[in-house]
This record gives sequence, structure tokens and C-alpha cells, in this order.
Amino acid sequence: MKVGLVICGPDVAYGPLALLSGTFEEKVQKARDLGYDGVELMVRDPAELDWSHVKQTLAQAGLEAPQIVTGELFGVDGLCLITPDDDLYQRAVERTQAVIKLAAFLDCAIVNVGRLRGRLDWMAGYTDDPWTLAVERIAGIAAFAAAHNVPIALEPINRYEADFIANVDDGMRMVADVGAANLGLMLDLFHMNIEDASIENSLRAAGERCLHVHIADSNRRFPGAGHLDFDSIFATLADMGYQGYISAEIIPWPDPDTAAVKTIQYVRSHMNGRPATSGIR
Repeated sequence: MKVGLVICGPDVAYGPLALLSGTFEEKVQKARDLGYDGVELMVRDPAELDWSHVKQTLAQAGLEAPQIVTGELFGVDGLCLITPDDDLYQRAVERTQAVIKLAAFLDCAIVNVGRLRGRLDWMAGYTDDPWTLAVERIAGIAAFAAAHNVPIALEPINRYEADFIANVDDGMRMVADVGAANLGLMLDLFHMNIEDASIENSLRAAGERCLHVHIADSNRRFPGAGHLDFDSIFATLADMGYQGYISAEIIPWPDPDTAAVKTIQYVRSHMNGRPATSGIR
């Protein structure tokens, strides 16, 4: 397993769950110096990015971009796939396709679909079967991504933030209904702690469809600041043969840099079974 964290891309001024301070280049360098394997990029509009510079900055630091996070497409611009507004839907599709092309350019990035998917209850009066409409629209995104060799990772989100795909069972139902080989799940321990009866059993149920894991403790702070049993969670992932990323998407408490340091120290210690002594190199 590799360890990552979410940082803001150059087109995002602030991300509520992103870590590290400074310019984009400084954040990448800090992540490298701390010993992270990769950085997830929280982006808003790929048209505002210098793609070659982003790729070169990561390459010079020896870091991967394991996932592109799309929450700010919804959070800042209000774009979503499940909406009765056809113009909004088309703009959401176009922006999502641009993100997919960026992911392909960066070679190894998954594209995450969380809040970007929208809500089923917005479809009242538009369709009698909003789930089927969601399947069709997610299938369209997955097909476009497949043509660019990019995986799509649906994120189950707790009931207080979304109204469908709340847990692994819901996510696996959508994956099955869409039937796309490049569609899987991005599992976030914070949401799982609310919605899944057993984090470990749900991870096992996702199996090979678990493409990426976001780590946060029960209070959404850095691992070790709450009550989740990370030893059991990491052991489960190891037993599954999971070889992807465990990546921090957490509240930047007490500040973005300290949270990043605390995360890598805790994760390296518990993954390797020995106390961590590393800090910024």
C-alpha cells in the first residue's frame, strides 16, 4: 500500500479537507520531504491549469497523482450529474470529461465522483425512476473514461451529505447496474464509520472494486485523533491484497502542515508495526 494526501491544485484557492500550506510547488515538495508516495489533486477547472507544469512538478518530486478529487466542481461551481437542469447537466459532463482527460495526461490518476453526482431527490417531477437515470448518467461518464483508460471511483457519502450511495452495499449496487469494468469505489473511512455496520466487512465486500481509500479518524481529524481501529483496518486491507493508496482527506487541524506530519507518522508506524521516527527530511 502507498500513502498519499489531498492537496489543492493550482486552480483551487482553498479546500476544506486538503492539507499542506504554500504554493502548489511548495506543497508537492513538502509531501515529498515528509515521505508521501503521492498527492491527490483537488481541482475545479482543468482549463485553468498548466497541465505540463503540474506533471513536471510531480515528476521532479518523484510523486504520483493517484486520484483527482472533483468535490470542488460541485462545491464551487455547483456542477452535478443528477439534476433536472439539462444545461447544468451538460456543463457538468463537459467539465468531468475535462478532468478525465487531465487524469489520462497525468498517467496514473483515478477520477473520484462524490458530491459531483448530485441528488436523487432533486429529480422529483423530472423522472419517476431517478436511480435508473443515475445509472445511465454514471454509465456515460464511465464509458468516456474507459476510452481514455481512466478508472472512475464512486464515493459512498453519508446520509447527511448525500441522498444515495451512502455505503458499500449501495455503491456495489450501482457498480453492478452500470456494469462498466473501469467503475469501482473510493471508500472513505469517515463516511464508512457513519454508514457501514463494519468497516472491515465492507472493505472485504468491495474487494477488487475498492480502487482507493481515504483515511480519516472518526472525528475526521488525522489518524490517531479519534477512535477508529486502524490496526484492524490496515490488516484487513493487507489481507485483501489491496495495493492501492491510503490517502488522507481530513480536517487540517490544528493546521495543514501539522496534520500532514501527524498522518504520515501514524500511518507509517502502524503499517510497519513499529514506532515512527520520521518527520520532514
